[in-house]
Amino acid sequence: MPPTQPTAATSLTQRLSKIVVSLQFVWFLGHVTTVFQTFMYLFYSRFSKSGAPSYSKAYYGTMLSFCIILYKAHGVPQFSRAYLQRILMDENTQYLLLALIWLTSGPIWVTLIPYCTFSFFHALTYTREQILPNLFPAPGAATPGTFSFARAASNRIGQFMTTYQTPALYFVAYTEVYLIFPYVVLSILFGRASILTPLLYGHFLRFRNFFSPMTKEAFKDARTRFDGWVLGNPSVPAFVKNGYTRVRDLVEKYGDVEGEMMRQQQQQGQQPPAQQ
Repeated sequence: MPPTQPTAATSLTQRLSKIVVSLQFVWFLGHVTTVFQTFMYLFYSRFSKSGAPSYSKAYYGTMLSFCIILYKAHGVPQFSRAYLQRILMDENTQYLLLALIWLTSGPIWVTLIPYCTFSFFHALTYTREQILPNLFPAPGAATPGTFSFARAASNRIGQFMTTYQTPALYFVAYTEVYLIFPYVVLSILFGRASILTPLLYGHFLRFRNFFSPMTKEAFKDARTRFDGWVLGNPSVPAFVKNGYTRVRDLVEKYGDVEGEMMRQQQQQGQQPPAQQ
């Protein structure tokens, strides 16, 4: 969506007050907080004794942004079955609940990568569509020079997002599959995660595999690689290959949400009608 330029020759204070008092600006601040605190934690606080606050603040920003997204999408929370079904099927709810898990667990730095990536592009979008147009409005409300700067910056941001946003989403999907899950399993040994954490995260990946084509592609890539390493390696014993095949098939069956839903629909269709 191209940024909308203000048309009225209003003052800078009026233009900024219009966006600052909006809920969308709070959403933007949440994303900025996530990005800033993530970088603070990864490159500075993680190596100090007081690194946990930056980790927690990054997730506070994340949860604030996701709560606003869910509020704008579904309205005021309701204690109804229809509302609960609708909001639980929203992938933003899955990320919000996962953020709560990471927040209450010991700091696991790799878990910040997806949230920071999402927040970075959301913050860029808001900067391009709201901040720049209101700081540097069209000629008539500001000098042509400042408008030219804003238009050039907006174009640069647009080009950057067109080039890197889709690869970044693939990067997140592969990070969630290849990096975060093994790291969480290893974190149990160091007391940074409970034994339930990998199970909860596996349930999250199950839904991501259903909602996200990129996550589905990451899982297919993982299967191809592991099949080659285990089944395609003649030096691997037969019992190891058989064990790997069974575990792989169980994982795929658990992650096949779409197939499970189709089987449930077929079973419901085969049930005899209730007698009058």
